[in-house]
Amino acid sequence: MKIKTMLALALILTIVTSAYGKNSLDRETVLHAEVPYYPPLAVEGRLSGTIQLHIVVEDGAVAKVEPHSPSQLQILVNAATENVKTWRFAPGVRGEFDVSYRFELREDGAVFNGNPHIEMDLPTRVNLVATPVKPTCQDCGPGSFEGKPNKH
Repeated sequence: MKIKTMLALALILTIVTSAYGKNSLDRETVLHAEVPYYPPLAVEGRLSGTIQLHIVVEDGAVAKVEPHSPSQLQILVNAATENVKTWRFAPGVRGEFDVSYRFELREDGAVFNGNPHIEMDLPTRVNLVATPVKPTCQDCGPGSFEGKPNKH
């Protein structure tokens, strides 16, 4: 009877330890993360969208990043991937999780003074909101199309 009890306890301990190791990020917090940025080229090109990344953490650092997003958003994938690689967890933490980076352009005055608005609900969600760049034309004259200079 003692042997069966010991084996059952050993099995439970193994399952709990294994589960804790795989899911330890569920309750862990990010100890350090650089501030993400909205790539200026993406803002200028009016590129927006949501980037999904699958993250693998080993010994408190991001070890692997797997993007699950459309290739036409590659500039945003690169910015999100660069940012998530700066995240640090407590030493010894390992596990896997998904994070969503939402890049949004808004013209309704939601962003002040040209500065992007950033919300980070780590480790699962990052939102970046920026104002799109308005085209300028220094050589444009009255009545010309914006972005198309007058011929002199």
